[in-house]
Amino acid sequence: MKKLLILAALLLTKVSFAQMSEIRGVIKNGTQKDIYLYSIVDGKPELLAGTKLGEDGSFGFLFTPIDEGFFTVGYEKIEKGSLFPVYMKKGDKAEIAIDKRRMMFVGKQTPENTVLSAWTNLTQELKIKSIYFMEPPLSTYEDFFPELTRVAALTDDFRKTIKTKNENFNRLMTAITYFDLDLYAMNHIRTPRKAFAKKEEYVPYYNNITVENKLKNDDVLSYLFGEKLLHLYAGYVGDTRNTNIVDKLKLFSTDRQKGVYILFRQTPFVQSYPQYENLIKNFGQYFTSPSLKQRVDDLGARLYITTAGGNAVDFSFPDQNGKVVSLSDFKGKVVVMDIWATWCAPCKAEIPHLKKLEQELHGKDVVFVSISTDEQKDKDKWLKMVKDMNLTGVQLYAGGFANKVTDFYKIATIPRFIVIDREGKLINPNSPRPSDPKLKALLEKELAKAK
Repeated sequence: MKKLLILAALLLTKVSFAQMSEIRGVIKNGTQKDIYLYSIVDGKPELLAGTKLGEDGSFGFLFTPIDEGFFTVGYEKIEKGSLFPVYMKKGDKAEIAIDKRRMMFVGKQTPENTVLSAWTNLTQELKIKSIYFMEPPLSTYEDFFPELTRVAALTDDFRKTIKTKNENFNRLMTAITYFDLDLYAMNHIRTPRKAFAKKEEYVPYYNNITVENKLKNDDVLSYLFGEKLLHLYAGYVGDTRNTNIVDKLKLFSTDRQKGVYILFRQTPFVQSYPQYENLIKNFGQYFTSPSLKQRVDDLGARLYITTAGGNAVDFSFPDQNGKVVSLSDFKGKVVVMDIWATWCAPCKAEIPHLKKLEQELHGKDVVFVSISTDEQKDKDKWLKMVKDMNLTGVQLYAGGFANKVTDFYKIATIPRFIVIDREGKLINPNSPRPSDPKLKALLEKELAKAK
């Protein structure tokens, strides 16, 4: 696992300056105030450091990479693909410019980043058409397939240019030329579009994706989208109706690949400590690498305290009128927490059921607390929905998906309903939804208990 040592200027005397690496750059035409540096661990970004942008959009990271490899610079919302890879060794310097979805290397670069720059330039438009599927201009197969075919035709010749003196880089960079094209191709057909191609309309590149023993080593886990690639590949190969995870594991070559895939697939559904124990019982043999073992241990520790009977985390969020409300304000009442957002269709589908449940339990010692995870830019949408839909109960605004509640309960998907007893103990950290009669039954049982 790559580690980062960020040093203040006063500490530079303790480390040879020649061993420190530097990434500097500028954000053009952006509204961001912060920029982040990530390492790549188990095929996904791991946050190393963040910094404020200068008034001109400039930024810099000075660090000592323990191991050479791909790092990535980008925005906080990594799910949108706004991350840009840079290859760094001790003592390397790199300069980049980011303009919304695009990145370019600036000035003289190391031999590795000279090659990476050429690959970025060749594939950048393809990446944008594949990854940014929710933002205009929206891409469909009609413009994506020609671009995929164009880039694929040039890739063999590009691979011949990967001839630096760094054999580690040459191997990884060559692998990434395959990973990128496969990921962009599969991601495009697996994400929402205004128009979809029929399978018989797929361009020839799609015939080359399925290869026996395709992922023969763990280089894929040094790739920025490695975890996502494993998931897409498992869904693309063979009978797509077969969701049996044991069958899917046969597609991967190493225990570490299997461990990464299992955690990607199963973690959202492991919401209690007994479920965690079942995960370890069935798949524990795949979590042996230090990084995977740490992830699994952290999951178990978190579930141990967030399983029924554990203490609910306190919070303080403003309501629609700006009044700050805390969970502790409701001690003595049973609390039903609804974690939701205005953009979440399943969340909105639960609102009529939630209103009905509130009416049925009116006058009881129960309070319904809805916590919006809308981002700041959508706060007005939340306020409007609260008013227009006459949302009842306690309506709170958490200021974004990353907040104390979602962090504590490791919430990855919404809606999420959490039931808490009169003493602030968890009754069910992942309870049935209001549309399920089991929630009302759970509440009536709890309310029947003597105070």
